[in-house]
Amino acid sequence: MLAVYLCEDNPEQLKHYTDTVQRYIMINDYDMQVRLATPSPQALLADLTTNPPEYALFFLDIEFPDEETTGLETAIAIRQQLGFAEIVFVTTHSEMALLTFERKVEPMDFVVKDLGRAQIDQKLRENVDYGYQRYTNYLGNTENLFSYTIGGREFSLPMGDVYFVETAETPHKVTVHAVSQLVEFPGFLKDIADQYPELYRTDKSFLVNLNNVSGIDTTNRRLIFPNGDETDVATRRFHEVKTLVQKHLKA
Repeated sequence: MLAVYLCEDNPEQLKHYTDTVQRYIMINDYDMQVRLATPSPQALLADLTTNPPEYALFFLDIEFPDEETTGLETAIAIRQQLGFAEIVFVTTHSEMALLTFERKVEPMDFVVKDLGRAQIDQKLRENVDYGYQRYTNYLGNTENLFSYTIGGREFSLPMGDVYFVETAETPHKVTVHAVSQLVEFPGFLKDIADQYPELYRTDKSFLVNLNNVSGIDTTNRRLIFPNGDETDVATRRFHEVKTLVQKHLKA
């Protein structure tokens, strides 16, 4: 998931930017979430320290007159702390654009508030699109992905986040259980098994990522996952599955 952060010291602008971004994410059903909207750079950096995101998109003001930390200093700290971070400055200080590049911040965009609200909103939406595109491209180049299609649109998530896929109650659909998602989409378990051999068929209704199993219920022949979800294991496959999982858990 791509985490989104907004930092703006004008409360009205912060609320408007947040609402605009959240609404656009929801409309497009992007795998994104506004993690924090705050007027304080220090609060933002503190949150990143205690709960660092793996992938993030930031909308930052540059000047914070009542704060000890500037938006530029915040961006530099973000660059030092996170591996994948897209940064968009939203500010009245257009003269600082060159400085952001000189300080090696390399922002994705520089939105000038003098454009007016309608154009700023459009730029925010464009940067949500562009940030999400860069995020998905990055995943495609660095990670093994699990992909699915809903309504003609393709979505992806890292295979490392997938717990298991099961046959859904709705005919001709399956459900993927992942670290932060539960998604139902059209498909058949057999086709998914053919496409993703790393998922193990534990039962006629389940394909499991054995790397994410956190425990085994040997009495009821069930696998347990970090979020408390459980899956069945067919009797004839239990010994093999148990051996594979125990080997993983010891590692």
